[in-house]
Amino acid sequence: MLIAFGALILGHWANNEPTISAKVLIEMVFAVLFIAFLENTAAQPVAQGLAWIFLAATLLSSKSILTGLAKVTGAGTGKAA
Repeated sequence: MLIAFGALILGHWANNEPTISAKVLIEMVFAVLFIAFLENTAAQPVAQGLAWIFLAATLLSSKSILTGLAKVTGAGTGKAA
């Protein structure tokens, strides 16, 4: 989860957006606490799955660090001709 939120903050930075706001901070704290609560129960596989989904969604979003880097290098995000 912490890697996902680090990627989220870097994605905002790479796309020249405000890196953190009150809304993002509240969402981050809630998600981390929810996953941490599930980690110590029988629902540990569910918690791990949710953490992987958060990471995938962060890295595949249109404002991710990967798309920010692609814009800088000029590779990969152009429309098909």
